[in-house]
Amino acid sequence: MIEAPGIPKRIEPEVLLLDEPLSNLDAKLREQIRWEVRVVQQRLDITFIYVTHDQEEALAASDWIAVMNKGRVEQWGTPRDIYERPRTAFLADFVGTVNLLPAAVLAREGDRLVVAFVGHRLSVPAPDTPVSDSVTLSVRPESLAISMAPTDSPGLHLSGNVERCAFLGQMARYWVRVGA
Repeated sequence: MIEAPGIPKRIEPEVLLLDEPLSNLDAKLREQIRWEVRVVQQRLDITFIYVTHDQEEALAASDWIAVMNKGRVEQWGTPRDIYERPRTAFLADFVGTVNLLPAAVLAREGDRLVVAFVGHRLSVPAPDTPVSDSVTLSVRPESLAISMAPTDSPGLHLSGNVERCAFLGQMARYWVRVGA
């Protein structure tokens, strides 16, 4: 139930629409209020439709997300599905930071694809949809590690050159050129 000043009776909304409600707040206050909005939504036990262009805000505050592209739903699902299993290159690039890399499909082995990427063979999860002779790999920076020396850790090892580094406080972002 929501009581509003000047309205004599109680109303029971089924859906509350919010359009960029935190857009004018500074980053720290925005994060605090984001969690307060979530607490209110859960306490009231009603659906919020929350429009935002802030991907971090959408991922953190949602149970379910619909990503729009040119007025159409590009993909919908849980925040984890949207981030970890984007169905299109647009969505992978739109949500978070990503490297989109072309690869040739060599074979399908059950729920995996064997692909060729910069002279290496990789086994990657296959999408639910049919694939052609080529695919675009979506590689998130947090799935990569940089090492000054060769390592015995599992996975694909590529040589590259650090071209740029940005210190961001809680982390550093590196731009590494591998091959062309």
